[in-house]
Amino acid sequence: EEKKEDKKEDKKEKGDEEAVDPPATSTSEEKKEDKKEDKKEKGDEEAVVSTQSTGIYEQLKNNLYQDDAIIGEAAGISMGLVMMGSLDEDALSDMVQYAHETQHEKILRGLSLGIAMICYGQLEAADATIKSLSEDKDPVLRMCGMYSKGMAYAGTGNNKAIRGLLHVAVSDVNDDVRRAAVISIGFLLFNSPEQCPNVVSLLSESYNSHVRYGAALALGISCAGSGMKEALNILEPMINDPVNYVRQGALLASAMVLVQQNDHMCPKLKTFKELFTKTMSDKHEDVMVKFGAILAQGIINAGGRNCTISMRTQYGHTNVPSVVGLLVFTHTWFWFPLSHFLCLAFQPTYLIGLNKDLKM
Repeated sequence: EEKKEDKKEDKKEKGDEEAVDPPATSTSEEKKEDKKEDKKEKGDEEAVVSTQSTGIYEQLKNNLYQDDAIIGEAAGISMGLVMMGSLDEDALSDMVQYAHETQHEKILRGLSLGIAMICYGQLEAADATIKSLSEDKDPVLRMCGMYSKGMAYAGTGNNKAIRGLLHVAVSDVNDDVRRAAVISIGFLLFNSPEQCPNVVSLLSESYNSHVRYGAALALGISCAGSGMKEALNILEPMINDPVNYVRQGALLASAMVLVQQNDHMCPKLKTFKELFTKTMSDKHEDVMVKFGAILAQGIINAGGRNCTISMRTQYGHTNVPSVVGLLVFTHTWFWFPLSHFLCLAFQPTYLIGLNKDLKM
């Protein structure tokens, strides 16, 4: 009887404790709220791009003025993303002035990308800014001038801009500037990709390895997803180039050209795929070339082979996120995590089967 009474008391105490403890569902509700907040924050970040919001721009500028190399580079790129296509005079003067003052090359490169984005789609209105950057004594700002020209005239195929870029590609004393000039040709010609192989064919045989790398990426950018034979004929010999980073560029560009192609449309597809796999697994291959082959494998199979790289929307207009994604992707040369920006250029593809009555 005493044992039974003890059990009853234990049960009563246990019941009191349960009554005091908060219900377990509250934790799951808190988690749901946290997830909602995370999603909201992520949405806010995505919504900020190209809003030209002065409040957000000022916050980023304050981070830039901390003069920290990593934060400064990120702030420079972010300022460009926020003010994209605005050609805002205050923003440009702030960024160019700070680019002259800072001692960190990373910040300088971040700002150069940001300035190029601000010049996006501005055509002749950006000529004065491009001219002053192209004549600067700092090679990183001259490189910025080349990318700015590529962004300002993106997709227009403007002959004057192409002539200017070709002149710099063969005359500038700095290799980075020459490479940027050739890559920018790819951005100008993505609406008429059939012209690009003719323009860069001689540059692909240049004695300067940086120019050869630029020619490969220009072909990849302008002819992306086209499977164009003329582009592949130029890229194929470059895969056996004596310089490792030229081979890397040729692998990346060939994957960009061949994305969403099949053996029937492009007979060379199988050869290139086997080459990517062989390069990745070759123990004696250079690390830089292996990195190019791994990225190439990812590009050619993007989105489970359900994505293509396109800088045009289905209605024929320029797709701004694609252009920006490819611009920042070219800076993988300096810092490989920027390769993630290529995801902005991917667009889903689909095949819809219809019968003779046009029913699915």
